[in-house]
Amino acid sequence: MAGLWLACMAAMAAGLLVDTWRTPAALLASECGAPGTLTQMAWRHASLMPASTAAMALAALMPWRGTHGRAAPWAARLLCAALMAIGMVLGARLGVQTAQTLGAAPFGGMALGMAAGMAAALLPLGALSAWRR
Repeated sequence: MAGLWLACMAAMAAGLLVDTWRTPAALLASECGAPGTLTQMAWRHASLMPASTAAMALAALMPWRGTHGRAAPWAARLLCAALMAIGMVLGARLGVQTAQTLGAAPFGGMALGMAAGMAAALLPLGALSAWRR
């Protein structure tokens, strides 16, 4: 699980670098911190940060070799990508709000929130994987 999270984090960070060339970091953070439903937040996230969203999803869907030497089933990888996308969107929102409360930079809060949200999203998959063993 840690390897998958690191791969998705690296892909998201590379995509975020590309996204900030196109859209200022302050605008990304303000839009990620804006209120809305999960669907609205996900749409804003995907439209403002297409490179980071796509890179993270592709990294999650790649057929990584697990501890048993074979790739996870397609359905598990798809579930992982979906959960991590939700974690990324919710984490960005909470990260921006937390950063603003603490008087820190909203963009840094957004990036840390996205990382924490993606990690939290992997917890159910890790528990399911441990239960299946």
